[in-house]
Amino acid sequence: MAGPYAGLRVFDLSHVIAGPFCTRMLADMGADVVRVEQPAGDLMRALPVRVGDPADRVSSAYAQYNTGKRSLGLDLKDPHGLELALRLADWADVVVENFAPGVLGKLGLGWDVLHARDPRTILCSLSTFGAEGPYAHLSGFGLVAEAYSGLMSLTGEDGGPPMHFGTALADVNSAVHALAALGAALYRRQATGEGTHVDVSAFDSLFAMIDQQPAAGAVTGGAAVGGKYGNRHTTSVPSGVATCADGTHLAYGMAGDVFFARLVTAMDAPDLGERYGAVAARVADPGPLYDRIEAWAATWPTADDLVAHLVAHGLSAARIRGVRENLDDPHLIARGTLQPVDFAGHGEALMPTAPFRFSGAEVRPGRAPGPVAADTDGVLADVLGLSPDEVTALRRNGVVHGPPTRDNDGGTR
Repeated sequence: MAGPYAGLRVFDLSHVIAGPFCTRMLADMGADVVRVEQPAGDLMRALPVRVGDPADRVSSAYAQYNTGKRSLGLDLKDPHGLELALRLADWADVVVENFAPGVLGKLGLGWDVLHARDPRTILCSLSTFGAEGPYAHLSGFGLVAEAYSGLMSLTGEDGGPPMHFGTALADVNSAVHALAALGAALYRRQATGEGTHVDVSAFDSLFAMIDQQPAAGAVTGGAAVGGKYGNRHTTSVPSGVATCADGTHLAYGMAGDVFFARLVTAMDAPDLGERYGAVAARVADPGPLYDRIEAWAATWPTADDLVAHLVAHGLSAARIRGVRENLDDPHLIARGTLQPVDFAGHGEALMPTAPFRFSGAEVRPGRAPGPVAADTDGVLADVLGLSPDEVTALRRNGVVHGPPTRDNDGGTR
């Protein structure tokens, strides 16, 4: 069964996380993705957890973001390399890049050039602050986008310092927004015949995902933006985290009046129902309520015990799990979120795939990545139609690089 993006051609000029994660999801959904690597390889290859043959320099992080793609070694600064890149852009439906704004144009691959060559081409650019605006010239990376967005000011305990997220949120969030925008760009092209330049900013993407504070601030002149509240939600009260006697933790949420009434029953605490039965009362003075819930939770032996009790009363709660527990989770496997990736003679590993399911279409990871520019010869032959002699000449002149293809007699060319 083919993927929903089967037949889509993608030329991937991106690196590290944001762009590669976007194109990895496209590859999982069936797109043919050709990515460019420089001789030193992508930065993510150097991370410490290695998989497969050590000589291939494939880290688990690099595999996470680049499985299912073909890797091409190409010198974009060489005039012949530029011409090959332009031909690959002509071949592609979508070009994805996450250089600093302006770099692609300096290389001779900017939007004006690509659009003039083929008006149907779609270019997706990901950067910290976007291609336009007062901050467009600033350099940055994911943590800088988090700092600018305001999310860090909302993360952590009240009175404590701002906190960074435990994952590369800015990059991953940008990738998902880029994926959504590309769907719109492809739909528009189908309707109009015109490609477009999709401009995705990590700063924009993070600010847009803040749920209530921007809207509250907008209608109150900034007075109701709020700040950090740690594990005690200040509007969906009570929603938070509690610790049981053995030190395990659970997350819970019983904000609506109906659910709060069930919590009162579960706790056998009618006095809480009298004081906090209405949402306005809970929001006005949540501290004592959270104190009671957390003290009650501490009397339970384990988080699993308390979760079972709450669920039996029709409430939502879950023990807080570690990532390790999910590495072979049966639900994630059944839904295809975890699927085996083959590391070419070095076994398989269950790895996350694009988290989308389609009736009548398949989402499946391709083969694991190999050495830097492992597919150079194949791409030049299959996509651009170059002969072995032409590829050899390009290698000799340093225009392309990568492991040489072996002839049937065991020699290389």
